[in-house]
Amino acid sequence: MHRIKGRFIAKHGYASNGYIHPLLRKVYQIKQRCYNINASDYKNYGGRGIRMCAEWYFYPEIFIKWALGNGWKKELCIDRINNDGNYTPENCRFITIKKSNKNKRLLSINNTSGYKGVVWHKYHKKWAVFIRINGARKYLGYFKSPRLAALRYDVEAYLLNDGRSMNFIDNHKTRR
Repeated sequence: MHRIKGRFIAKHGYASNGYIHPLLRKVYQIKQRCYNINASDYKNYGGRGIRMCAEWYFYPEIFIKWALGNGWKKELCIDRINNDGNYTPENCRFITIKKSNKNKRLLSINNTSGYKGVVWHKYHKKWAVFIRINGARKYLGYFKSPRLAALRYDVEAYLLNDGRSMNFIDNHKTRR
């Protein structure tokens, strides 16, 4: 795609006369988050080493054809199966936003315990465990070690059976 006097000229036919196919926009968005250091979400993608495969990067029509043949619908979003993996045909799928939100990194950048749902409580001088259920934060108890607290989190997450990531068990399969 080339920009000439403010207009996009595309040889692949997915952009013309002011219309840009939604999947072509998606390619642009992925490129921004992976390669533009000024993009607001670059730190969560390109800053972590997440890239887009070369064939999709240089030939957006290949991405569009792949997407159309792999379940794309306007109401779905692209999701990386392995959240630490790149945007490649083997690692991507189209799912609902709700399901995509559950496929997030296990730990936030500010996590100090090393476990999901576990925080140090200064007053009690113990590790506190919390889990979110339907947007509400539920307290699960205090523990002497972060590992025990993380195990308590995993028990609750397992019982909820909603596909969320856990500390020691992922999708109800033992981690290696």
